[in-house]
Amino acid sequence: MRLAIILLAAALLAPPVQAQKQPDPKIIQEIYDCLAVGLPANWKKAWVVVTEIAESGKERQFEGKFFYATSAADKKGTPLLTCSAQQVAKGVVSLSAGLPPEQRRWKGVTLTYTSDGKFNLAYDYGQ
Repeated sequence: MRLAIILLAAALLAPPVQAQKQPDPKIIQEIYDCLAVGLPANWKKAWVVVTEIAESGKERQFEGKFFYATSAADKKGTPLLTCSAQQVAKGVVSLSAGLPPEQRRWKGVTLTYTSDGKFNLAYDYGQ
């Protein structure tokens, strides 16, 4: 019983953790729809890498690169043509709105889709 009280006290004294919202499913689908235009029938995964290339005050510039692979183990991929590179990059950047404010200053983000309908969103905060 004492352990339960200690754990409860620790939980009450711990600082609140700001929960990250789930990414907007509409944006996730719109990005996928644009990527799907260039995917071959035998694709296993497709991914978008958006990297901050310049920052000046509140202005940030990004570069998007797009890849697909026909093997789940392929980490290099093949360049992918999308319906609109700018639309995809803007979509990925807009997903930041669901992050707590202190996590919105990422340096890079990778959004990966797999042919079984799953996706993964990973942020890189650099050094």
